[in-house]
Amino acid sequence: MVGTGRDSACRPRKLEAILSAMISGKTLRSLWLALLIFCHCTRAAEPVEYQSGYGDVPEFGGPDSVGEDLKAGDEIRPTRFRFEPLDRLLNTYFDTKRRLDDQFGIALGLRYYQLSQYASSSRDDHGSAGGVFRFQGSWTVYGGEGENSGSLQWRVENRSNIGKLQSPSELSGNSGIAALNTGFAYTADFDTDLSVMSWMQVFRNGRSGFVLGRLPYPSYLDSIRFQTFTGGFLNRGFFINPTLGTTGIGALGVAAKSFIDEQFWVGAQIYDANAVSGSFDMDTVREEEWLSAVEFGWTPGYAQRDDKRIQFTYWHKDERRQAGISEGRGWTASAVWRLSQALIPFMRLGHSDGGAGVQAESAVSVGVEIITGFSETLSLGAGWAEPSEETHGPGLRDEWVLETSYMFQLSENISLTPDVQLLFNPAKNRNRDRLWVFSFRIMFMF
Repeated sequence: MVGTGRDSACRPRKLEAILSAMISGKTLRSLWLALLIFCHCTRAAEPVEYQSGYGDVPEFGGPDSVGEDLKAGDEIRPTRFRFEPLDRLLNTYFDTKRRLDDQFGIALGLRYYQLSQYASSSRDDHGSAGGVFRFQGSWTVYGGEGENSGSLQWRVENRSNIGKLQSPSELSGNSGIAALNTGFAYTADFDTDLSVMSWMQVFRNGRSGFVLGRLPYPSYLDSIRFQTFTGGFLNRGFFINPTLGTTGIGALGVAAKSFIDEQFWVGAQIYDANAVSGSFDMDTVREEEWLSAVEFGWTPGYAQRDDKRIQFTYWHKDERRQAGISEGRGWTASAVWRLSQALIPFMRLGHSDGGAGVQAESAVSVGVEIITGFSETLSLGAGWAEPSEETHGPGLRDEWVLETSYMFQLSENISLTPDVQLLFNPAKNRNRDRLWVFSFRIMFMF
């Protein structure tokens, strides 16, 4: 394993102390009591219905996979406002999509996410803005409703800054944040690309399957319900574990998973370790350097796998010789447990040897999603990360983050999300012990 210059025996004890501090104490117990009272007063979730009938689109992967994202964008949601002219116009659009699905098994979706952020401290401008555009689809060639089906899936994607402003990811770096990037998914260097082109094969009524081709690794690697652009969290500590080895979006690879019985599943995946987001080059595959992982998980029942699950992932990434990045390995553990229709807490843990360009050697995050009326969501989270010495340099402080957001469902297909993050000890900004980041996101899903 790659050394980091720290006493490796101390790291598990430190991780244990951090975890104990985050999940114990009178303050946290009082918070949980308040959340339970709040959730008792919220309205129970209604049965899910769909605008174009996409409830039966086959899926294999997490919430950011093509199939799951198509379903999410097609849901009929109770909303605060009704815009009758827009509704009439969109009804024609959704009826056309329904006919394509019914006649040819083709499901289509458009997405646009725009994020604006302002940081209280930065080496450059304090403001930023970025957008993510997606056009995606799934063609069920045979089968249906996930029963021994075969599907071709694709996604055309672009991520960029807006105007002359820096991207949110760049703002985080200019603010001196190392591991807990406040808007890392919104970058300026992701050119328009066919980021997904894959074949998905599902067996045993959806309980086993594989996907092969150009893949978005976050859809399969340590994926839980919060690992998606449509969720309430923006900070990397909640979105994707900062101790996890990663690669580019659109990496050539294969992921497979199978339920052993109704409760336990196993999975494995491998990706081109040198893939670059927003670009495709077969030469990276010829370097024969890989990111691989195995996964084990448990759920109380197959039908509850999205909302009640515990999973463990072990990963390894080869040395990238041309890039000059060392070999690395580590593990992550994630748990989601829906306590009621309104209350969904989660926890993510991770530890690595600091190699493979990871952002952190150890990390812990806990949080909760509270579903209120009109399908709106309040998100609350707290996270800690120990930045990787090999990636960021020695002598850096541990970073902490508190994040909260509220997603307003303006219409069935448009939502607004104000978000506040409070960073403690930004590792590369010694002049600041605290840093505020204010965000506003608008999301269109059609």
